[in-house]
Amino acid sequence: MKKISQLYSTSVGKKLLVAVTGAIMYGFVVGHMLGNLKAFAGPSALDQYAEMLRQIGQAFLGNGTFLWIARIVLIVAVIVHVITVIQLVQRNSRAKPTRTVRRRNASTLAAKWMAISGTLILIFIVVHIAQFTLGWFTPHAAGTEGFVHGAVYSNLWGAFQLWWVALFYVAMMAMVCMHVYHGAWSMCQTLGLDAPDRNAAIRGAAAAIAIALFVGFSAVPISMLTNSIQSPTDDSSMTEAFEPDGSSESSRSKEGAG
Repeated sequence: MKKISQLYSTSVGKKLLVAVTGAIMYGFVVGHMLGNLKAFAGPSALDQYAEMLRQIGQAFLGNGTFLWIARIVLIVAVIVHVITVIQLVQRNSRAKPTRTVRRRNASTLAAKWMAISGTLILIFIVVHIAQFTLGWFTPHAAGTEGFVHGAVYSNLWGAFQLWWVALFYVAMMAMVCMHVYHGAWSMCQTLGLDAPDRNAAIRGAAAAIAIALFVGFSAVPISMLTNSIQSPTDDSSMTEAFEPDGSSESSRSKEGAG
């Protein structure tokens, strides 16, 4: 533990921790996006996928427990990530310039942006869980079904029929993806992968990943807002799966998969 503490006290140790927690966040983001894209296969496909996630480890942990463990790991990773980035920003601000003032200021500005965006992303995650998992507040358009635990597609549809909800999520995903871009580049620097002859390629790859994530995440709210994909009421199998009396397995679930 002493060696770990000593490593964390160094800038290199902090940067490594930022890279590790960033990788955890990145893995979660990619997995979540791929799951969301099942919405384009129809309401049943997305709801069945969500139910499958809730059943992971059910025999040992109980229904939905694995998802909560994953969420807690994600939130802890984000908190550690943000705190460590803030510490690096403070350390950089106190450090004397080693090359040029302009380069140091640019680096500090980027680090400050990562700290601010990371904090906002943490708040967004909490809001997202409160809305689509716990159902603590559930804004939805008039004429759509209210929140139903486990009815992921219907819950998304009702929310994203409101333009301001869809816009909020698209804007937040833009911030997440900008964070991913800066984070991917910083991680390459931390791992010593950057070099003058390949920096352009690394930045290009980071930008491509960020853009792909933004398009993937934004596609669902935009498509639902513009009625470009199937309405929940057009899927009879989904309607039967979520009867008002709560007789289905998914209706009995105590949480969503968001």
